[in-house]
Amino acid sequence: MVDWVTIDFETANYSRSSICSVGMAAVKDCEISDRFTSFVRPPDENGFASFDIGLHGITPAMVREASTWPETLTRILAFADGRPMVAHNAAFDFGALRDACTRTSTTWPDLQYACSLVVARRTWRLLSYRLPFVAEAAGMPMQGFHHDAQEDADTAARVVVAAMRTHGVENLDGLLKKLQIQYGRQYSTSDSWNNCRHRAPEPPAPIPQADPNADPSGPLYGLSVCLTGTLGSMTRAAAQDHLAAVGAQATQSVGRKTDLLVVGSPDPSRFAPGMTLSNKHRRAQELLDAGHSIEVITEPELLELLSLSSPVSAEPHDRAVVRETSLDAARDRY
Repeated sequence: MVDWVTIDFETANYSRSSICSVGMAAVKDCEISDRFTSFVRPPDENGFASFDIGLHGITPAMVREASTWPETLTRILAFADGRPMVAHNAAFDFGALRDACTRTSTTWPDLQYACSLVVARRTWRLLSYRLPFVAEAAGMPMQGFHHDAQEDADTAARVVVAAMRTHGVENLDGLLKKLQIQYGRQYSTSDSWNNCRHRAPEPPAPIPQADPNADPSGPLYGLSVCLTGTLGSMTRAAAQDHLAAVGAQATQSVGRKTDLLVVGSPDPSRFAPGMTLSNKHRRAQELLDAGHSIEVITEPELLELLSLSSPVSAEPHDRAVVRETSLDAARDRY
């Protein structure tokens, strides 16, 4: 199990550097095992705003004898003990930490952190992702008051644990990997940081273009071919490469120029009249009914056609005749 800690800051006024309270919860084996909480004398000189006092109830008198920010940061880092940290809306909390350090000429600590707000957006569909609403959605309603630093840290911990259970993972690393979320990082040596965020999947590789130098006598040369479903013999990308090598052009969707729709199923009964069709099947039927020349074939038929094709140029033949003969031969075999 990978242990981690949650953290929450409350501020005295509109400035992120005006930290006046911190709460932390240590999580071990998906349970809160320890806590740290402290008032802080805000390093900011703008005092307390009535709006902020109304949120968290902390007043100037309550922090008069509290630790300074550099002293509190030392205790925060000792409690974290190098473990990853989590905050709800981590961009604010770790931005507050950096601003407080800058205000007091304190070196930024090296940190690795995650955001329970980003996790929640990838886990539940909600109108609001404020911590109380997320806690309700996670089945872990807040046990105290929102904007109490310790309660917020505890709730963030319970939310992340609930997300782990929802996604069937056992630790924070596994959760972030499952949700394609990257850790945020903060560096002491360069005063730089990267916020925790969803790591968008890599865009699909472009479909390869048909090789114009392939053998024009091949049954697939010059055809537009759309692939749908999961192929059993190769990946879709590999199939697209094979098609391009023999002079065929793979496409993402079915259109007027599509000659063949290849479905990853060897069962021709799937295309019998009255069968439920996918969107691509339905589109192919519509085009056929409208007079366009389009045909649905199975994966084994595609493999047969590929075996009859060659990327090496040869004497040209009547492509339509070769294609018809090759399709008939494929159907006889499968």
